[in-house]
Amino acid sequence: MLIFRRVVAILLFVFIAIPSLLSPVYRFPASQPFAGSALWNPYARLAGTWQKANLHAHGVAWGGVTNGRQSDADVVAAYKGRGYSVAGVSNYGSIAAFDGIDTIPLYEHGYNIPKGHQLAIGARHVVWLDFPLWQTIDQKQYIINRVGAAADLVSINHPNTSYTDDDMRNLTGYQLMEIVNGPFPVEDLWDTALSSGHVVWALGNDDAHDVTNLRRTFIAWNMIDAPSPSADDIIAALRGGRTYAVSLVGNNADAALKSVEVSGANVMITSTGVPATYLFVGQGGVVRGTANQVMQATYTFAATDTYIRTVIRTPNVVMYINPIMRYDGVALPSPLAVVNETSTWLRRGLVLAVSALVVFVLWRRPPSTGRRASDRA
Repeated sequence: MLIFRRVVAILLFVFIAIPSLLSPVYRFPASQPFAGSALWNPYARLAGTWQKANLHAHGVAWGGVTNGRQSDADVVAAYKGRGYSVAGVSNYGSIAAFDGIDTIPLYEHGYNIPKGHQLAIGARHVVWLDFPLWQTIDQKQYIINRVGAAADLVSINHPNTSYTDDDMRNLTGYQLMEIVNGPFPVEDLWDTALSSGHVVWALGNDDAHDVTNLRRTFIAWNMIDAPSPSADDIIAALRGGRTYAVSLVGNNADAALKSVEVSGANVMITSTGVPATYLFVGQGGVVRGTANQVMQATYTFAATDTYIRTVIRTPNVVMYINPIMRYDGVALPSPLAVVNETSTWLRRGLVLAVSALVVFVLWRRPPSTGRRASDRA
């Protein structure tokens, strides 16, 4: 019984106290919708060459412990064979590009039970720290910051598995969100982030673990306006939002984005291929306008519009176009969560005190319950 109590004490300290001691307390920026008299158009200066890219697929790693079915090289070959310029191999805690694989340096971070994962793009090294059980919003921010310090860009992967509306209103330090994961779109959390004034661009990825499974492979991708498929060009385009996410809902890609132009308060979107339905989505995820069976549509910003993003639908594809946002004409907003030093040290002191008390109670040898011989006489 004593051994069991001591094991419990150790586990409590490892899984509860240590994470609380590591992660600081943050002061999150107040929600501030986009504002200003000017409109920011991420597509204003297009290179004119679109690179088709999947940035989230898994090969065999760690001796097969993770569930990729093919080798990294086979994953790349499968995507290149289908016309992709960029075949991202994003194994957990492993940067395939550093092993000579023809992909850009990235990996998927996270081994926690709730599956709060991040995609580290332009990764320089793997960040091993994670909180394996639950995660508070402070711990989520701490992980994003740690991953971002060792990579050029951070994307929130399959956000609906672990992130909430409150998280998206507050968290900072990431630039992209995987709003399409295989056949599953997640638009609401993207709108929550945008409505709170966070500049977040869309990604669409397969999250493939078996490239022979066509229900999860070659069905979500990114069209990235970059002069070449090199890592530097792709990362620069992603950082600037010169990309859009595509979800294949039919048999073939029958449309593509051609241009996004802004003139005064007017936004004109043009696509190629077949006529499509355009949805203009704004603050709070509200559909602000529609156009049916067209290949070009114009939306005029109202005084109450903070951003407008466009969804283009055909019978075969859905294209998620990055938002046009209000700004002050100088620079896009860059909200930042900062460490609250006072609250951090107060919490750490409280955690240490409570942990010491709990460990002491569980660790100490219980008093003997036996009676002396003279008491039994």
